[in-house]
Amino acid sequence: MVARCVSVGVVLAGFFAVPPGAAQEGSAGNSAKSIFGPTKVHEFHLEVTPVEWTKMQATGGKNPFAGMFGLGGPKDKTPDKDVPKSTDIHKGGGFGLEFPWVYAALTAEGKTYTDIGVRYKGNGSYLPSTGQLRRNLKIDLDRYHEGQTFHGLKQITLNSGAADPTRYREALAYPVYRAAGVPAPRVALAEVTLTVPGKYDKEMVGLFTFVESVDKKFLKDNFRDGSGLLLKPEPKGGGQRKPFDFVGEDWDKYKAWMAPKREPTKAEARRVMDFARLIHQASDAEFRRDIASYLDVDGFLRFFAVTALVCNMDSMFTIGHNVLIYLNPKTNQFVFMPWDLDLSFGGFFFFGTPSNQADISVKHPYGGSVKLVDRLLDWQDAAEKYKKILEELTTTCFTKEKLLADIEAIDKAAGPILEKEKSAAKARKENSGGGFGFAPIGGPDQGSTTLRTFVEKRVASVSAQIAGTSKGMIPSSGIGFGFGFGAPKKEKNDKK
Repeated sequence: MVARCVSVGVVLAGFFAVPPGAAQEGSAGNSAKSIFGPTKVHEFHLEVTPVEWTKMQATGGKNPFAGMFGLGGPKDKTPDKDVPKSTDIHKGGGFGLEFPWVYAALTAEGKTYTDIGVRYKGNGSYLPSTGQLRRNLKIDLDRYHEGQTFHGLKQITLNSGAADPTRYREALAYPVYRAAGVPAPRVALAEVTLTVPGKYDKEMVGLFTFVESVDKKFLKDNFRDGSGLLLKPEPKGGGQRKPFDFVGEDWDKYKAWMAPKREPTKAEARRVMDFARLIHQASDAEFRRDIASYLDVDGFLRFFAVTALVCNMDSMFTIGHNVLIYLNPKTNQFVFMPWDLDLSFGGFFFFGTPSNQADISVKHPYGGSVKLVDRLLDWQDAAEKYKKILEELTTTCFTKEKLLADIEAIDKAAGPILEKEKSAAKARKENSGGGFGFAPIGGPDQGSTTLRTFVEKRVASVSAQIAGTSKGMIPSSGIGFGFGFGAPKKEKNDKK
């Protein structure tokens, strides 16, 4: 039975007011836990005034790739010469995108939340959607109306899956991390409609993945203390800077690409730099003696193991981003959490087809070197622990039977929405979202059939690697855009 939250949805209504009392949270029993689940469906309706709709459209900054991706939004964007620009701007990461926040209102489960903030979001996950109505959204309920929450949540993250032809990858991947004991966002599904007076009237936008935001509430819920330093690294300089690269003793050299969510204290900044120094400059004896003071080794190996198992190639281990790192004030250790999993399960086409990626090495799922992982797996104690973790996960949360059952359940929940979305997009004469300016994203990678085939091949490959009858494939390095893209190649030795 698919759980469906009965609601008319989300309304983005500019300055048009609904009485604030209508936006109040329901009974105390309404907890965030009740709204999540990979087959739980929320019906959200969006409404925004024409003026705010125009202000909301993203701009492309100075990134040289912006032109090839056709930035500017749907073709029916209204003229903006008489519309004042938003002064509340969120700057994106490596693609130079800028996302204006605009005033809005949200109606969900029969309640209306007024004066919320809404904007588009994403980098590589946003660009393929710029010719479509369905694009990633970030909703901040108390940005302009203090105290508003939806089941205790101040923020709602809605991912469009524009870079994922199957549309199920995030709903399938996040629960694997959580089942493995890795702190990770919870997910649900959302059916979104839109009204812009004079332009759209309860227009079907489509299926979104509702991903829990990693904010102070999330940190407090998961670590009992949300006051620590949260980092969301983004590669800089053509991908030459990765999380915890060591670049000296000056914090100013770290903060642009380590991207702290607030200004760190001197002690926190020093902790980041000291960990980077330990990783890159310490002797083996010093590294093995001190690593546990900086890192829950078992927790990190679980994070790394799931990233390898689900073939999340758009990660910190390849590109240097799509990771959230929390300096837990309770332990003074760094904790790693996943973000943006729409290209997991073999979906990152720069690393070959899903069939190619199904055989990627679980010990070396990246090209070149990742110093922290390399040093851990060169240490016998950690290498043995990692093997035990793989053996555990492949008998619990990463089995063919469980994953295929999860795909089937998500398909039942999402399939009818996708059919309505397809009809609506066709009526609007939208392009199909070729993705990144190249051939259609994923080529034949369409629908849940691809995920089922990938899961079967991936589980078989991982089992062979654990049994020692296969070494798997190592992704090529040094190909394309400076990020180390490339199809995998056979592992040449048994070092790991």
